[in-house]
Amino acid sequence: MVRINAILPEDTLVKIDAIVKEKKKSRSSFLREAAEKLIDEYQRQKAEEMKRERIKRAIETQDKLKKKSGKWSGVSEVRKWRELHK
Repeated sequence: MVRINAILPEDTLVKIDAIVKEKKKSRSSFLREAAEKLIDEYQRQKAEEMKRERIKRAIETQDKLKKKSGKWSGVSEVRKWRELHK
């Protein structure tokens, strides 16, 4: 592990100390857990943003295709194909 120095507001440190005393943990372990949770949350949010962006692009692509195809109906084409191949 690597040792770091951090500057925290005194009231934050008081709150951390109260929690670690109650949980019988060290400041270091508390801060490690907090950092890991923050990293996990950041990664989850980033993945969610990427998912939303992919969905947005897919919808835009569908809208462009719909506009380009005019009155052509994929559903009607599938129905015709099914009727022909009964």
